[in-house]
Amino acid sequence: MQLGRILHGPSGPISREDAHYLTLAPAAVGEIISGLESLVQTNAYDPDGLLQGLSGKRERSIVPRSLRQAIDSRAGAIAIKAMGVAGGVLTLTGKKRRAQQIAGAGLMLASSSLSKYRTSFGRDGADHMGSLICGYRVLTSVIPDAKTSDDVFLRAVNAQAFLSYLTAGTAKAISSTWRSGEALEQVLQTQQYGDSGAAKLLKKYPQLCKSLTWFTIAWEVGFPVIYLMTPQNARKAMTGVKLFHLGIAVTMGLPRFFWGFSSAHAAVLYAVDRLPRNGGEA
Repeated sequence: MQLGRILHGPSGPISREDAHYLTLAPAAVGEIISGLESLVQTNAYDPDGLLQGLSGKRERSIVPRSLRQAIDSRAGAIAIKAMGVAGGVLTLTGKKRRAQQIAGAGLMLASSSLSKYRTSFGRDGADHMGSLICGYRVLTSVIPDAKTSDDVFLRAVNAQAFLSYLTAGTAKAISSTWRSGEALEQVLQTQQYGDSGAAKLLKKYPQLCKSLTWFTIAWEVGFPVIYLMTPQNARKAMTGVKLFHLGIAVTMGLPRFFWGFSSAHAAVLYAVDRLPRNGGEA
């Protein structure tokens, strides 16, 4: 099943076609989840709602005020989210159709960009990663040769994953709260992230929270080591990273978190397979 491949990743060397699909598909799942979440709570997009449109309040904008008012409206928000869902469905159903996947990525990028323009509230790191991946896909699609276009896209996503994990780990390593081991416990004390059963269980074991906090710093800072591993061990390592993201998603009640960050993993494995010592050529 395609869902199984999206969740577990490739079991062996990954082809360009599979890497292309397995990079866009998780982002598509995340976009669909995000859209459906929004479409069942449309009251939040009312003028006095938590996710009310703010683009009309911009003092300077090249976008006509009438268009900004339409974007800020409840109907506008629904249309934007529906566009993202449609893009996600197009991508997921386009396994063997490259052009369809690119079109889906374009719709998801448009939806994400308009949502961000409308209001910056309600978005997280997973949304940002998904937007970047769709942006890379749209940008690289202008390269005439499909083989080169896909290769540049996948290598760009791989570079983004490398920078994202290393930067996140470094930022945590210089934070006194993270170095003390208290960061995770403090996050779980909040109402937003500490209400799940897993969060309540973790809060009973402060030492485990400390260990997980330090472990997070260690693996993020050490992420570049994956490029020194054999392809087989790299796949095992990426499975571990997926499980980590899944654990965070379940513990903190962030259903999109797993899909947003997992979308870069196939591109990482694509790059590892093509390192000179592993055969080099695509």
